[in-house]
Formats: sequence, structure tokens, C-alpha cells
Amino acid sequence: MTHNNSNPANPLIDTKNGIDVKTDNSPLLLEIENLSVTFGKGARAFRAVDDVSLQLKQGEVLAVVGESGSGKSVTMMALMGLLPSTATVAANKIRFDGQDMLTLSARDRRKIIGKDISMIFQNAMSCLNPSFTIEFQIAEVLKTHLGLKGSAVRKRILELLELYQI
Repeated sequence: MTHNNSNPANPLIDTKNGIDVKTDNSPLLLEIENLSVTFGKGARAFRAVDDVSLQLKQGEVLAVVGESGSGKSVTMMALMGLLPSTATVAANKIRFDGQDMLTLSARDRRKIIGKDISMIFQNAMSCLNPSFTIEFQIAEVLKTHLGLKGSAVRKRILELLELYQI
């Protein structure tokens, strides 16, 4: 991903963010290099993502924007390992916080996804599963990623629902 500089007079200083681009040594949090995602095989193959590369340093915020169907969701779902088996993911590198996401086990990936990497899906109906209560779904996240147990889980759920006036 090319750095978008808001100061054309000095290409090494990003005045919008106050960052000296040349000397900013913040560690990379996310690095994706030459990511492609294809659905199907042979003549029926469809490349949904073609050669995407980006870098995100600690402390930065990434917003992926683009036209409908441009591959935003597929790119992030590939990062998180959430694509169906019909997808072929190819990349030179996908690293998050020093970990190779291409070789990470499903178990280790689950420790990261939802806690350190998450995404807000475009379709609100896909965010919560109507087959389970909101309490159950929030509890799963609190248990898995924060290690909360017993009454601490219920207490935190009630705090969150009150905080967001739900």
C-alpha cells in the first residue's frame, strides 16, 4: 500500500498525522504482500482479489474502502482465515504481530481473531446469530479472549449492555 502523503511540499513529512515517514520506526503490526484470492477452478475460476499489498504499523488505523464488489471483505476474510474451502488464497506474506498467518494453526488463529483482529461486516444480519441469545454470543467472546468465568462473565455482559444502552 502506498503511503498517502498530505504534505506535497515535503514528501517525507505527513503533516496530517505528524509522522516523519522516512524515520518512523514503529514496528509493523500487519503486513500483506501480493495477496490474491480465487474462487473456483479452471475456466470457471474468478479472481476476487488480485495482488493486494499493505502494511500497517502499530498505532495506525486502517480503513479499507472501495466500490461494492472490489474485494474489501474478501481481503480481510482471507487475513482472518474465514473464507470457504472453495477459495484459494495465495500470498507471498501475511504476517500479524510477527506471526505468519499463512502457517498458523486453526487453534492459534482463533486466539487472535475476534480479539486482536476483527472486522465489522457489511451485512448487519450476519453479525449476530438469531439461533443464540445475545448473552450467549457475548459470553463466548469474553470467555475465549478475556478468560472470564462464572459470574464475572454475566457481570461484564450486563455492564456492556448498559454501556451501549441495549
